[in-house]
Amino acid sequence: MKTKFLLILSIISFFTFSKSQTTEQITLADYPNFYNQTINKLNNIIPNKTNYYNQPLSNFLQVLSQNNLIIKAYDPGPFQDNIIKLMLIGDAETTSTIWRNNYVDPYIKVTFQQSFNFQQSQEIINQHHWFWNPTAENFYKNLIVKKIEFYNVNGITNKNSNPK
Repeated sequence: MKTKFLLILSIISFFTFSKSQTTEQITLADYPNFYNQTINKLNNIIPNKTNYYNQPLSNFLQVLSQNNLIIKAYDPGPFQDNIIKLMLIGDAETTSTIWRNNYVDPYIKVTFQQSFNFQQSQEIINQHHWFWNPTAENFYKNLIVKKIEFYNVNGITNKNSNPK
């Protein structure tokens, strides 16, 4: 009985912590406006993306911040030790709603020139539940950018477009 109680308490604590770490949800009605504003900001950066090649990721992160684009979540790899996916939506419920309604969410894929410690990157993910945070930023910020690709930036319902 005591074991079941501790297990249930642990599960509740995990979901409470995870939920408290999520970013604000975007309603389906508000999403087209969010998408259009995000794409307008990304369109200021996309033509100049090669300016950040052969530079530390921190330079690219700075230009995102200057354009009021906030990385909410990220995913290393997957299964590769020189790529991260930077996401502008950090709420899993919002992402699910977007996809169920045939919308796309823009994201940025960054390929680095060198490998990073994938095991250490997974430990950071496990600690922070995929949310972009100072620990993750410090881990990646000095890696040198090889390539930047912007996905789902060609229309709110265009799931088949090539990255820019």
